[in-house]
Amino acid sequence: MCRSIILYITINNHYLFERVHCMPKNKVIVRINGSEYTLMGEDSEDYLFSIANYVDKKVREVLVSNSKHSTTSAAVLTSLTLADDLFKARREIEMQKSSMRVPEEKIKEFQKEYDQLQLAYMSVCKEYEDFKQAQEGKEEDLGNLKEEYNKIYLSFMEKSDEYEKLLRESTYVKEQNGTLENKLSENDTHIQKLKDQLLENQIELVKVRKDYKDIQSKRRSG
Repeated sequence: MCRSIILYITINNHYLFERVHCMPKNKVIVRINGSEYTLMGEDSEDYLFSIANYVDKKVREVLVSNSKHSTTSAAVLTSLTLADDLFKARREIEMQKSSMRVPEEKIKEFQKEYDQLQLAYMSVCKEYEDFKQAQEGKEEDLGNLKEEYNKIYLSFMEKSDEYEKLLRESTYVKEQNGTLENKLSENDTHIQKLKDQLLENQIELVKVRKDYKDIQSKRRSG
């Protein structure tokens, strides 16, 4: 985009100087230190007037500082002042650009570290997802194991109850067997006594029979 200004310096409607770079859109007539100048440019009319007023102000400052200056010398000094401002501005811009290189380098370094951290974060996220999926499978297996354990535990408790019941029944049977054994032993003792008494009675009966026979024999013989 062309932003150059076409400057016509006219005195008594005669062109003394013309600087042309491109076809302008706007045209204004300005006064600088009492002289009329025609400015043409791509920028707005307000902008063209503002730069003309700025130059007029600088020229008048030079003349006020030293009234002996001619119009030409005042214009030269103003040009030098404006050139000095321009060079200082350029130098300031260069210094700012130079000072901005460090932040730019820091930003690039930070961007590099950020990219590395982002890659590490994505890697950790992937590992977490893999671990989560693995854990889901393990949790499912663990759930199956818990269910199987609960079944075995319930079966064990049922068997334990049955075992306790059998132990109680066995203890009861043993106690009953002990009682029966005691009763059998007492019966055996009683039977043995009855046998002994029967034997004694049988012996006594044999004696009685013998005595009876003897008595009968004596009666017959007498």
